[in-house]
Amino acid sequence: MKIRVTGIFSDQDILRVRFNSPFGNGVALWSDPTPEIGEDLDVELELDEVFSWETNIMSSLEKTPQIIFTNDTHFIIGELIQDGGDGCAALKLGDSIILVELDEPIKQELDLVELRVNTIHLCPTNV
Repeated sequence: MKIRVTGIFSDQDILRVRFNSPFGNGVALWSDPTPEIGEDLDVELELDEVFSWETNIMSSLEKTPQIIFTNDTHFIIGELIQDGGDGCAALKLGDSIILVELDEPIKQELDLVELRVNTIHLCPTNV
């Protein structure tokens, strides 16, 4: 996913960045090296949470992929792609894919889903 770094701050020696993307804005944990404000980067977005239907993943009324950050929570809206019953899935935002873990497969047919996430990790792909 392409992002632009709009801010950098450290909280208890944990590096975080504010970013803009084609899908919206957010705040994420960052791995080394420290980026520059205004730098455009290609990153991989990682979510360390296990998602449970109607708890932190649900059907979305929105019709386009988005990232919304409000009250320290990210709302990530995208197309859920499931393969088999092993709890592994992917969330598609445009051309970007985010791997996610489900506590159990979601049975119903969905257009877009909304994930509620407190922490995002961004890792530069160096592309």
